Amino acid sequence: MRKDWTIIRQILLRLEESATPNTVLRPDHFESLPAQEVAYNMRLLAEAGFIEANIQELRNGSGEIGAAIARRLTNSGHDLLDTIRNETVWKKIKDTFRDKGLDMTFDLVLSVGKKIAEQLLLS
Repeated sequence: MRKDWTIIRQILLRLEESATPNTVLRPDHFESLPAQEVAYNMRLLAEAGFIEANIQELRNGSGEIGAAIARRLTNSGHDLLDTIRNETVWKKIKDTFRDKGLDMTFDLVLSVGKKIAEQLLLS
């Protein structure tokens, strides 16, 4: 399974849109996306400290995630979302990685996004 930045961005945006500080966001709330891919990316975000989530794997040997509930953004999650929320900045981030042939890591996305935003502010 691969890290999917489109899914990651959607998870962050949906958590921010919540009307309460703590919410219940499950993979089935993303109707057009495969539940296992959403759950996997929720786990990646939680492991990296960008969201708080409860993730449980099935114990039947299938390797599938049986339950995934994203609860809230952490402060770091807000910073990540602030970096990738703007469509212009987000497109430039993706284009930069594609043009350079590099993989998008959390640290690099934050770094490149900040530089792009600074360039936009200074232009």
